[in-house]
Amino acid sequence: MSDIPFMYREKLNIPRKVNFGLELELDKVDPNEVYKLVRKEFGNSWLVKEEKGLPKGENAELVSPVLNNTKDTWMMLKKMGELLERISPDYNRCSFQVNFDGSMLPSIKDRVRFLKLYAMYEDIIYRFSKGEDSCYRDSLEMYASPIILTLKGTLSISDNATVDMFTNQKRYGITFKDRDKDLIEFRTPNMTSDPIYWQNYINTFYHLLKCAASPRYDKEEIDKYIDAYSRIYILESYEMLREDKAKKFVKTIFNSNVDKSQFMHQYIGRRP
Repeated sequence: MSDIPFMYREKLNIPRKVNFGLELELDKVDPNEVYKLVRKEFGNSWLVKEEKGLPKGENAELVSPVLNNTKDTWMMLKKMGELLERISPDYNRCSFQVNFDGSMLPSIKDRVRFLKLYAMYEDIIYRFSKGEDSCYRDSLEMYASPIILTLKGTLSISDNATVDMFTNQKRYGITFKDRDKDLIEFRTPNMTSDPIYWQNYINTFYHLLKCAASPRYDKEEIDKYIDAYSRIYILESYEMLREDKAKKFVKTIFNSNVDKSQFMHQYIGRRP
């Protein structure tokens, strides 16, 4: 597995019929200039707007069209990464966001199972999602806060209360949306212009969703972990390297050695 290089792939191990969408936040940029550059490169396929959580007139948010696992998608995202490198935004207050169709978790029970799986491996997911940065962004606790302690508190009430807590909100790293469309949104701790990272985020989050309904889901182990969790300084804890737990995570959600290798490269921080 370690012999496989950290690389950009032509295709991922995701069925072509699966839809996903991206939201890319850019700070300390001229939104009008970003609009012109995106229109020149991509026509009207990407929506360019301002992000309400960032200073007005100094930011832009790029919203992708519906995407699928095709060669054309990955060629377009590579081109977008190159454009963002030229624009050179500030990412200290920004996130990379991935949306999947809510039908991947059709019931309340499915969503609770997923939230519990996510919470158990949240420390691994957050370190993996730091991008090239050595620390988490300044506004993390406002817009992509860890879920584990909140989840632990709501589980004692009901499944419905648990899902409601993570629906149509902007505080946590995961949310369910049901206003305009039924979506599942992941928000990474940090943003990056590197499309290799984008691929790995999309691939990991898809397989994490699929694992929630698979035989690999160990309900007893997950419940025990959440029940026992009591850390106060969560983000400091999430900075720590836990290689053995990360290896267990990739074994749980991935079948492909390439998927496992790409995750571990990014998690550990090994670069070619």
